[in-house]
Amino acid sequence: MKTKKHYLGQVLFAFLLIVSFTACKDNDKTQKGEEDLEYVLTKEDVSFPDTEEKTQSAKIGEPLEIEVTTISDKDLSFKWYIINEEPSTRSEKTKVSTEKNLNYAFLDPGTFQLSLEVSQGSIRFEYPYPAQIEVGFGEITPPSENATPYITKVIEYLPAVGQFTNDLPKYVKGDTQEIMNEKALAYIGGKGKGMISLGGFGGYVTVGFDHTIENVKGKRDFRVIANAFYAAANPDPNAPLGGSCEPGVIMVAYDSNKNGEADEWEWFEISGSAHKDPTKELWYDKAVKDSNDVRLIPNYEITYFKPEEEPANPNEPEYIRWEDNQGQKGYKAKNNFHKQSYYPQWVKEDKLTFKGTRLPQNGVDESGEGSYYVLYKFRYGYADNELNNKDDSAVDIDWAVDKNGNKVHLPGVDFIKVYTGVDQENGWLGECSTEITRIEDLHLLGVDIDTRSEEEE
Repeated sequence: MKTKKHYLGQVLFAFLLIVSFTACKDNDKTQKGEEDLEYVLTKEDVSFPDTEEKTQSAKIGEPLEIEVTTISDKDLSFKWYIINEEPSTRSEKTKVSTEKNLNYAFLDPGTFQLSLEVSQGSIRFEYPYPAQIEVGFGEITPPSENATPYITKVIEYLPAVGQFTNDLPKYVKGDTQEIMNEKALAYIGGKGKGMISLGGFGGYVTVGFDHTIENVKGKRDFRVIANAFYAAANPDPNAPLGGSCEPGVIMVAYDSNKNGEADEWEWFEISGSAHKDPTKELWYDKAVKDSNDVRLIPNYEITYFKPEEEPANPNEPEYIRWEDNQGQKGYKAKNNFHKQSYYPQWVKEDKLTFKGTRLPQNGVDESGEGSYYVLYKFRYGYADNELNNKDDSAVDIDWAVDKNGNKVHLPGVDFIKVYTGVDQENGWLGECSTEITRIEDLHLLGVDIDTRSEEEE
C-alpha cells in the first residue's frame, strides 16, 4: 500500500523531470537558433537587385548572373524558369536552374522573361524578374590585313555513300579521319585546287576561316563554288533551268563564345527556297508527274550499312543497304563507272547515320526511258545548285533560321557546313551528290551582290 509520503516523492520526481527536459529543450533551441526554427517564408522575404531598366542585355553563350536577397534560406528551395513569350503558350515555362542565384547561359537569341519560384514546404511564391532579357551575339572582330577570303581549315570531312566517295579526295589504305580532313583541305582550301564529293544524302564537310565573314545588311556574304551546270540538250525545250544541280544544304555558325570551335548550339541552317515553299520551284509539277518524292522533310535521318565485302558484279543494284526514319529501306546501287568502295573506308563503324533537312527530289527523267536525266535548279539558297557566276550561287547570312524556322540575325559566321540535301538515284547517273571546290568571302573579294527582296523570297 502506497503511503502519502511515497506519493509526494513521485510527484516531486515528475516535476524535476519536466524542468530538466524544458531546460534542455531551451538550451537546444538557443544553440540551433530560435529565429531559424520559427522562420516562415513570406512574400516580402525575397527580392532582386534594384533596377529601373525594362530590358537587360546578355550575350549568347555567356552566363547571365542574378543575385537574390532573402531574409533566411531555412528550408527554402529555388526554381528559375524562362517564361514562354508567345501569347498562345504563355503558361508554358522551362526550368533552367535550381540554385538561389542564377548563373545561366542562353543558347538562343531573342527576348526572354525570367521567373523565380521560391518554396518552403507547402508555401510557394513566384517572383517575375522585373527586366526582360535581350540575348544577342555581340560585335564581330574585324579581319586582319592578312586575312584570306578562302577556307583555311577543314574541321571534318565525312561523305555519305556515293560513287565518288574514296575518290574525291582519294583514299589510301591506312588514312585516318585526320588525314582525310587534310586531303579535303588540300582540294578546297585557298582558291581551290580540286573538288571534293559529299556522296549521297547527309554527307558533309565542315570548314573554318581565319576571320569572321561579316553579315552585311542587304548583301550576299559568301559563295560556295561548285560544279553545277545546265543541260545542253533537254528534250523539253520549255523546261526551267536545270542540268546537273545537286543541292547541298548550308549551315553556318558564329563563334559567339570565341573558343575557336563550332559548338553544337551555335549552328543555324540557311533557309533556301524549298525550305519556304517547295511548290514554288519551277520544276515542281514535273517532279510530281515523274513520281518524285517532293516533300521537304526536316529532321530526316538515313542509316547506311557497311557491306561485308565488295560485290564481284560491277553493276550491283543491291549494294549498300539503307533505312530511314520514315519507315523506308532499300539498297544503294553500284555502277560500272566507279569500281572503288562507295562506303568511306576510313570509318571503322559498320553503319553511318546522317541527319538533316531532306529536300524534294529534283531529278527528272526527261527521256522517259532512263537515258536523259535533268537535275533541276532550286531557286536559291543551296550549294552546287547554280552556275558559279550567277547571283543565286551566293548566300545572305540573314537567311539563317533556328531549329523552329525563325529568322536569326547573326553578326557574321566563322564556320560553314555543307551537306548533300537530296536523297535520289538518277538511273545511270547515280545518286545526287553535292560537290564543292571552294568557299569565298564576297566582302573581302570586293564582290557586291544585293540580297533577294522579301517578294523574291
